[in-house]
Amino acid sequence: MDSDPEEIVTIELDSEGWSAPYARDVTRRQLGELLLQLDDMADATAAEEDAA
Repeated sequence: MDSDPEEIVTIELDSEGWSAPYARDVTRRQLGELLLQLDDMADATAAEEDAA
């Protein structure tokens, strides 16, 4: 099943200590780009930890 990259989805971020979750509407395309950036950040963090 194909999904429309321009479809709007809601993401919600929550963290301990926050008074309320942070919700944001984004397109599926934006969500995909965000997830790729987070994956790159995780790889960079892992590489730095391995180098230490």
